Amino acid sequence: MADEPFLSPQSKPEFRHILDDSHHGFYLTIPQSISTPALLQSEIEDHPQIQPPPRFDYPVPSTGSKKPGSLKRCKTAPAMAVMRDLKPKTPQVPKPQSESSSIIRQAVFLLSIYLILGVVIYSFNRDEFSGIETHPVVDALYFCIVTMCTIGYGDIAPLTPATKIFACVFVLVGFGFIDILLSGVVNYVLDLQENMILTGIQMEKSQQGFSARDYIVDVDKGRMRIRLKVGLALGVVVLCIGIGSLILYFVESLDWVDSIYLSVMSVTTVGYGDRAFKTLPGRLFAGVWLLISTLAVARAFLYLAEARVNKRHRRIAKWVLHRDITIEDLLAADINNNGFISKSEYVIYKLKEMGKVREKDILQICNQFSKLDTNNSGKITLPDLLKYQM
Repeated sequence: MADEPFLSPQSKPEFRHILDDSHHGFYLTIPQSISTPALLQSEIEDHPQIQPPPRFDYPVPSTGSKKPGSLKRCKTAPAMAVMRDLKPKTPQVPKPQSESSSIIRQAVFLLSIYLILGVVIYSFNRDEFSGIETHPVVDALYFCIVTMCTIGYGDIAPLTPATKIFACVFVLVGFGFIDILLSGVVNYVLDLQENMILTGIQMEKSQQGFSARDYIVDVDKGRMRIRLKVGLALGVVVLCIGIGSLILYFVESLDWVDSIYLSVMSVTTVGYGDRAFKTLPGRLFAGVWLLISTLAVARAFLYLAEARVNKRHRRIAKWVLHRDITIEDLLAADINNNGFISKSEYVIYKLKEMGKVREKDILQICNQFSKLDTNNSGKITLPDLLKYQM
């Protein structure tokens, strides 16, 4: 054992010359494998039978290096494909999914319960309600729809204290809860139609240039222009009033003035009570028409309000963007208090001034950044991210 050379498996890897071309000025070395034990120079001298590794020379074409014998570090990227397979110790928070389908199911379910409950209570207490009777079920559905839409014709009204209490609870539930769900359904249908229109226009735009449709649809931002929404809103109002007027004229035998008058009072949920639906076909139509038209018209007026608000926001944003910065603005935008503002500080200050972001939102993002920046270096590196996830 004493005659054996001393091997150092823990020694650092040494560089061996494997390629050398002195004529072309090229010199390449590679590190000795860690798995091969290195021999100390003293051990080689003590044991002449141990020969150093042979040296192989191969002609290698010149790479244009100006400095013969210079070494360049090889910059390689981490194995990101392997890192993607690493599973963090804490599961990721799933992305919130669209609740449109669940809202539709809830709306249909709750509306069914609402109408069934109203029909049952009205059917067993018909004598405690005033008004012209046509059919018990139709009258009950008509009463429930008129109550839920808060129109209040007054042609069917409760008479006893018990039915009055029932009417109070019924209108509060219908106005405060059912209408919210049905409004979600209307928003879902309108958004679905908007996406279908945008998809069709984008497919045509790839084949054509600028067209008249670009004036009403902003393809780059992926949304309809506000002028189109206002036009659709006004069109829905006119359509609902027109359909109601025709049915009232032909079914309820009202003249044109009274038909238009009752139609407008109905879709706007005013309901003076001097005119109402009295026939069986008219009340069947009212059960569907009032439910759709009141919600559609309400959404139309929201589009009109949105147009005015967006116009005001654009005017303020344009003023903020072109306003010259002052000394007070510089002091307010200097987050780091270093006497100057960077590009990111300027962008954040302008966004806050436009009202697009709030101080609360920025603080929440900064707190999340601080959780990832464990060493307080002001930046998130790959080791920090791996340390946080693993």
